[in-house]
Amino acid sequence: MERAVFGASEFFSQEAFITSFRGIEHVRVGHLREKNLDIVEIWFNPWKVSYNELLELFFDLHDPTSTDNQSLIFFSDKSQLALAKEKKNELKHFLKDQLITKITPAFEQLNGLEELKFIS
Repeated sequence: MERAVFGASEFFSQEAFITSFRGIEHVRVGHLREKNLDIVEIWFNPWKVSYNELLELFFDLHDPTSTDNQSLIFFSDKSQLALAKEKKNELKHFLKDQLITKITPAFEQLNGLEELKFIS
């Protein structure tokens, strides 16, 4: 099992992570009060769904160019960091550098995570 964590300050459908891909085993949703972010934490089987597929779904579920909002990818290891940077660079090409999504280590940012609950 691997873990993926995404956040956005605008609403995005966390439930889509449950129904969109076989291989997602557990999803927890919550709120990071200090940053006013909705967070989705996904535990997935990498043999059934790839981290890259989860990244694509994340970007499909919210507007990563809205300057009024925040968009974060919390990486857990070097592989996730590399894939997140690659996806962000790919999208920057199409979005003319308007992409506001930040990539940050999960272990440093999620200590203030509140009110997480399992939804699957």
